[in-house]
Amino acid sequence: MTGWALVALLSAVLAIFLVLFALFDAVLGRTPEQRRIASLKVFTAVERKPGEPILHQLRAAGGAMIEQSPTLARWAARSEPLLDQKSGAPSPAEWLGVRLGMAFLLALLLTVALPLWAALPVGLLAGYFLPTVVFKAQVQRRKQRFADDLPGMLHLMLSSLKSGFTLQQAVEAAVRDDTGPVAEELSRALSESRISGEFEDALQRIGERLGSTEITWLVMALRLQREVGGSLSEVMQTTADTMRERAYLRRHVRTLSAEGRFSAYVLIAMPLVTGGVLFATRPEYVKPLYTEVTGIAMLVVAFLLLVVGIVWLRAAVKIEV
Repeated sequence: MTGWALVALLSAVLAIFLVLFALFDAVLGRTPEQRRIASLKVFTAVERKPGEPILHQLRAAGGAMIEQSPTLARWAARSEPLLDQKSGAPSPAEWLGVRLGMAFLLALLLTVALPLWAALPVGLLAGYFLPTVVFKAQVQRRKQRFADDLPGMLHLMLSSLKSGFTLQQAVEAAVRDDTGPVAEELSRALSESRISGEFEDALQRIGERLGSTEITWLVMALRLQREVGGSLSEVMQTTADTMRERAYLRRHVRTLSAEGRFSAYVLIAMPLVTGGVLFATRPEYVKPLYTEVTGIAMLVVAFLLLVVGIVWLRAAVKIEV
């Protein structure tokens, strides 16, 4: 297939998708709430930052287009619990736009090296799910940093409590000049408690959103101290010491299991890197793998075995503390 024929085919696919999307959206229409919001946006002055990157502008424009469709808006809302676990994350509509754009771009790039029948499904699926995998890895690192930094933040709060501060004043003093994940989450809890509800309830929502056992323990200790009475500083001291020992044990286990995790990464990457090198240097050698029925069957079996190996290695090197 020539280059012009490939461009024409991709343009035709994109045009058909846009036409079907327009028809689908016109048939369903927008909900009354969305029509009311759209009418209000006409009279809303949107402040544009002069130095905003072009990618952020494109992301915002794509999110605005997705919000116009009730079907895509409901589809995008499914990612809200995941996006809520990281501060500064895009809105659900913008995130869906990023995933769809990545899927289209990756499919377009793969058509240069692979046949069209293989490039389109592989590129669309990989481009759609790869951003979620990367984002989940960032969320997991943020949770790890949150668990490691929480004991130190509690000791700062403990110093303020011993000086006569209330709990919320101690939290404000501890997070005032910090920019880590603990400070971000505690600042959010303070804002929620000022609007409505108790501070313990806001902390409980943090624990549920991040899946943090340490926050659950902290909320339990604060509620018990409020119901039973006693010294709040002593309760915080015991909780902070327990969390510090737990964080130390977690880091110790990660150090001991580092060799196993590195070996798992090497074993997983080895077939992928070897296949990529052979495809780049000896394309005629690997061509039967995606042009013949036997080669395609071998690739499917190899992919399934690779998935089984990834799951098994992940279970072998993952140690819960």
